[in-house]
Amino acid sequence: MICGMTTTQHAVPDAIPWFATLPADRQAVLLERARPSSVPAGSRIYGLGDPPDGLWSVVEGEVRLVSYPAIGVESVAMILGPGAWFGELSVVDGGPRPHDAVAVRPTRLLHVPLGAFEQIAMAHPILYRDLGVLVCARQRAALTFMAQAIAQPVSVRLARILGAAARAAGPDALRMRQEDLAAMIGVSRQTINKELKRLERAGMVELSYGKIEVREPQALRAIGQRDTAEGASLASSMR
Repeated sequence: MICGMTTTQHAVPDAIPWFATLPADRQAVLLERARPSSVPAGSRIYGLGDPPDGLWSVVEGEVRLVSYPAIGVESVAMILGPGAWFGELSVVDGGPRPHDAVAVRPTRLLHVPLGAFEQIAMAHPILYRDLGVLVCARQRAALTFMAQAIAQPVSVRLARILGAAARAAGPDALRMRQEDLAAMIGVSRQTINKELKRLERAGMVELSYGKIEVREPQALRAIGQRDTAEGASLASSMR
């Protein structure tokens, strides 16, 4: 059974078990019309501004949704691991893709083409509500994270991001630039570097060029899941 997990630029990286919540008949019809494919690392699945081409799911590997808020600036908006469904926004409103979708490692996908989805939805119109639920879940998570970001220190936000990104990456080392982490949290690269070094000294992560290996995911979750005061106190104890 496929379930969803996301990490977003504006949302607490948290599981959204969208597909698992669907009734068995709607799961079945989606999977019956889904086309499997495999893409190498670096492949673009769809691009910013492209017309909608249907609904996608990550079976194995990792996909990132990337936006470009300014010329020469690249921002990771969402990290999608196995079980995540994506592309729902453009399927619902018919608008262009708001991000690039890029495979950052060899990735297996399922794709329900737009025409196939529309045919399924004629027989099961409630599927559009199902997609609306997914959109709303991500929006609620985004609003929650934005509120938390105002009050929580960088150390707590970083722990949340790393913990969820590591879950999305599975057994593989997390491949993420410090610039991406800085953009996701809203601080400078220098600040992120200092926080990562503290985590490395505490034995929670191991840093190498272009990679972050999470050594103690439970310890990161302990920091990220506590409230502002407790998380800040726990993080400061490492320093």
